[in-house]
Amino acid sequence: MDSISLLPNDFILQILSLLPTKDVMKTSVLSKRWRYLWKLVPKLEYIDVDENADHGTFVRFVDRSLLLNTAPVLESLQFKLHRKCSQVDIVFWIGIAVERGLRELNFDYHHIYGHIRLPQSLYTCGTLVVLKLKKVSLVDVRFPVCFQLLKTLHLLYVDYLDDETPKKLLSSCPILEVLVLNRGDEDNVISFSVKVPSLQRFIYDSASDNELVLNTPSLKYLKTTDRCEYCMIEYMPEIVEAYVQVICCNVEDILMSLKSLKRLSLCLILEPKFPTGSIFHQLVHLELCTCETLWELLMSMLQHSPKLRSLKLNEIHNDLCGGHIFLWEEPSSVPKTLIFVLETFEWRNYRGWKKERDLASFILKHSKRLKIAIFSPEATDVREKYHLITELARLSRGSPECELVFG
Repeated sequence: MDSISLLPNDFILQILSLLPTKDVMKTSVLSKRWRYLWKLVPKLEYIDVDENADHGTFVRFVDRSLLLNTAPVLESLQFKLHRKCSQVDIVFWIGIAVERGLRELNFDYHHIYGHIRLPQSLYTCGTLVVLKLKKVSLVDVRFPVCFQLLKTLHLLYVDYLDDETPKKLLSSCPILEVLVLNRGDEDNVISFSVKVPSLQRFIYDSASDNELVLNTPSLKYLKTTDRCEYCMIEYMPEIVEAYVQVICCNVEDILMSLKSLKRLSLCLILEPKFPTGSIFHQLVHLELCTCETLWELLMSMLQHSPKLRSLKLNEIHNDLCGGHIFLWEEPSSVPKTLIFVLETFEWRNYRGWKKERDLASFILKHSKRLKIAIFSPEATDVREKYHLITELARLSRGSPECELVFG
């Protein structure tokens, strides 16, 4: 007898829970001990992405495995469907799972013919803790709904009836902690309002130019890629980390709402005015995308971030506004953060243009407590890379302890 078969059922079921359901069912032929164990596995995963496979066989497989499953609680149900499915089948499958006390549903529908509707019973499932929906229609959902235990919600390219639909949905999640939103061009929502007092993590990606309104006083982590003209974010006193890539006309208002954070990554298309009177008292790490020229903002951030120990420059995108134009003028006064606080400086995709070299020289010269400076040249040619490294090595360093590293 193999060593795995000697393990208690609970351990074997944990192992089986890591496998796709089709592989779990195959274990029934291993021995008498394994014949019925597959029925007790609390996690089910169904994947139908092969256009050449028989869809009827897939439907019968889901029917059989769902109906025969006897796990006390259905912990997780995952669908990944890249072919058109019958609405009747979907309603039947989800309905069974809800009756079984479903705790997590991951429904990924990726078909070109649009969105699919899920049964109304899902939206009153009192046992759900995690709900992840992709290309699902909420147009016909009857409110109110109830998600008393829901802590994680993903809404990816979901279709809504109007602006009120997301408001009603989110208001039904009293303890929601994690929200991921991906919006397409047409989701029927003009102003997307996220007012969730309990929310701690928010990830937002939108190709729409419609408005986002964010009121999340407990938020600790924010990641937003937003192409809207206006984004309204209320002050977040608990925020710790933020990744912000926006094309908004009110970036200074967004920065004002992030004053309490410790780590900030910025990629902005327009050079914003630094918000008057703002001091980033807790900021220790700043990453600035150099795909556009934000050097006045950089100097302002250095002036108003008294605890900033780490600075990273990195060109992540180069096609947002037609290319990179490097403009920088040395400020009349040196930010105190450079002189007394900054310890780590990193510049990725460094080109060695004169203005870049001037900025690098300014930072190295005035950073009296700098411990390490890392440069990763964009050049791949060995000779050009050697030339850039040689130039950088000759620059004056204000800190005798500063180690120069080339990636």
